[in-house]
Amino acid sequence: MDPLMVVLCLLPLYPGLATAAPSCPQNVNIAGGSFTLSNGWAPGSILTYSCPLGYYPFPVASRLCNSNGQWQIPRATRSTKPVCKPVRCPAPVSFENGVYTPRLGSHPVGGNLTFECEDGFTLRGSPVRQCRPNGMWDGETAVCDNGASHCPDPGISVGAVRTGSRFGPGDKVRYRCSSNLVLTGSMERECQDNGVWSGTEPICRQPYSYDFPEDVTPALGTSFSHLLGATNPTQTKKTENVGRKIQIQRSGHLNLYLLLDASQSVSEEDFGVFKRSASLLVDRIFSFEINISVAIITFASKPKIIMSVLKDKSRDVTEVVHSLENINYKDHENGTGTNIYEALNSVYIMMNNQMQNLGMNTMAWQEIRHAIILLTDGKSNMGGSPKPAVDNIKEILNIKEKRKDYLDIYAIGVGNVEVDWRELNELGSKKDGERHAFILKDTEALSQVFEHMLDVSQLTDTICGVGNMSANASAQERTPWHVTIKPKSHETCRGALISDQWVLTAAHCFSHSEDHSLWRVSVGDPNSQWGKEFRIEKAVISSEFNVSAKKHQGIPEFYGDDIALLKLDQKVKMSTHARPICLPCTVGANLALRRHPGSTCRDHEKELLNQLSVPAHFVALNGSKLNVHLKTGSDWTSCIQAVSQDKVTFPNLTNVREVVTDQFLCSGTKEDDNPCKGESGGSVFLERRFRFFQVGLVSWGLYSPCSSSNKNLRKKAPRGRIPPPRDFHINLFRLQPWLRQHLEGILNFLPL
Repeated sequence: MDPLMVVLCLLPLYPGLATAAPSCPQNVNIAGGSFTLSNGWAPGSILTYSCPLGYYPFPVASRLCNSNGQWQIPRATRSTKPVCKPVRCPAPVSFENGVYTPRLGSHPVGGNLTFECEDGFTLRGSPVRQCRPNGMWDGETAVCDNGASHCPDPGISVGAVRTGSRFGPGDKVRYRCSSNLVLTGSMERECQDNGVWSGTEPICRQPYSYDFPEDVTPALGTSFSHLLGATNPTQTKKTENVGRKIQIQRSGHLNLYLLLDASQSVSEEDFGVFKRSASLLVDRIFSFEINISVAIITFASKPKIIMSVLKDKSRDVTEVVHSLENINYKDHENGTGTNIYEALNSVYIMMNNQMQNLGMNTMAWQEIRHAIILLTDGKSNMGGSPKPAVDNIKEILNIKEKRKDYLDIYAIGVGNVEVDWRELNELGSKKDGERHAFILKDTEALSQVFEHMLDVSQLTDTICGVGNMSANASAQERTPWHVTIKPKSHETCRGALISDQWVLTAAHCFSHSEDHSLWRVSVGDPNSQWGKEFRIEKAVISSEFNVSAKKHQGIPEFYGDDIALLKLDQKVKMSTHARPICLPCTVGANLALRRHPGSTCRDHEKELLNQLSVPAHFVALNGSKLNVHLKTGSDWTSCIQAVSQDKVTFPNLTNVREVVTDQFLCSGTKEDDNPCKGESGGSVFLERRFRFFQVGLVSWGLYSPCSSSNKNLRKKAPRGRIPPPRDFHINLFRLQPWLRQHLEGILNFLPL
């Protein structure tokens, strides 16, 4: 008999001859929640528990399936059945110079704490705070202060104990947390000469707590924008948190080190989110036109350097993003631990090599600023404490009091597993009034944070095409170039800032008015202190514009060369509410598009109008951003045919191109929004690489959706309407000679 058949026949009699692959027990349900598995029931699989909002998994959030087919569970919790327990917020340990209510051992989600001060003391912070579903109190730490000290009373956060009650220059206060709470922020703070406390406010939090994206976005965004900004935030009151004084100028240099955790507990799907979030950040940072080099390091048991700041490619956004997109998750499948020390040590080695290349005492080395972003889903379980690596990095960069702004370490924990708050807090930088350590519940929250994290409110440079994309930005902050042009009595047209003193708009806005002395241009948010009205010093209206030019051809109105420029009587102060848009074919737009300096106007047109139907936007009367599709090529030809169906306006029209010349872009098909009459002259713009470019301006159309004075009421054109709705916008690529003639010395243009 065949020997193989003999073995097969014996297997039922001797089951020990066959060893089944071990699998972990499946009795792992959690009361009130659910679980996921990274690799089924096989050894190496991570089981992660999830609970509804306001609950947390107890006694553990995750388990590892060991090679012996048993779940790795701490001995003390082996007999405890998993359950989703209600989240609780910590109670105050002490509150000086005032009283708080109610007095409970801990507080349920939705519960309130109310604070009141004794006579002679003023309450700073939030008088009422509510317990949120992540185990954190909303609002700010309540402090009762009499204003008598050099530094304001630093307060005592909920759940904390403070030692130190003197608040003069050089005085220090120390904090610890009660019971099993974890301290994040600074354990020790010093009253500085400028009246500001050093470091970050200490917060005592539950070990299972996490941050909501809406909390992380402004904190991370403020800190990172300080790093990238080209301005010095000014100190208005000594009691306020003061931003760092001088950060990366556009002439300076930033080394950005991205450390992505690829250890066993990170699923391939979540690692993909890490990569996409990093790509989003990189793309956004490069849009600020600063000099930057990016290092990419993935790590598990050992680090792998994907890109080094020593390589020229690290300065090329296309190369950096390409490298991020092509990282292989399986690079670390043979070493699956989490060794944050080695990851940070590889950054130290890279810094050391760069220092050797440039020279330790050279300005080229000493003026580089460094930012490390660590994305991890757990705590380091090998390699020892990462702190010695951080200490080495601080030493090589000579990080002392006067140079502390040359290093930022952002430690971001992601996931529902036991992320180590203490370790992240120890790693993160503690700059005055800033936070650098965060824990997010999942990768979806991480995506939200990185999508909106960079706030441009502190950027006062005239850099073009920068809109504020943060989650809480107003409509005007999202389109800060948008202006309103009006006589003294009523609004007439819109326009766009194209420099700090010039506005681009439509010529027909001025066709019935010779005296511009009564006109005003409203720049910034008209509903707040950020709005300001400017007089018009000079109006330049195209001499070729003549709305009656073709009346003899039976065309009652013709809008060729419908373009005008307005010079304001003062320069506009740049802010988050007022900033110019990028005009194609200029040096500023070329930088924003990250194109080669030798690029031409034709190159810009190919990049920006590169499809038959190009998604674009205009700004409505109420300030909201509406959507259109700009037609080119054959789609343009079919789009303009609607004009021939307007027998009321053009009863004898034989050639549509007599009305719609190649100066016009066409929109208004399908689901496009249609501009209203009062939106003429506004910019038609699109987004590329997180910057905004004006390719047209609103001129005329066959249908106006606004039939009343209500800015928020717009009516879609009825189905089957004759003629169908169409809108026509002056194509700025076609009026380049006129723009160059009148903006010479204002903007720097590229060759045609």
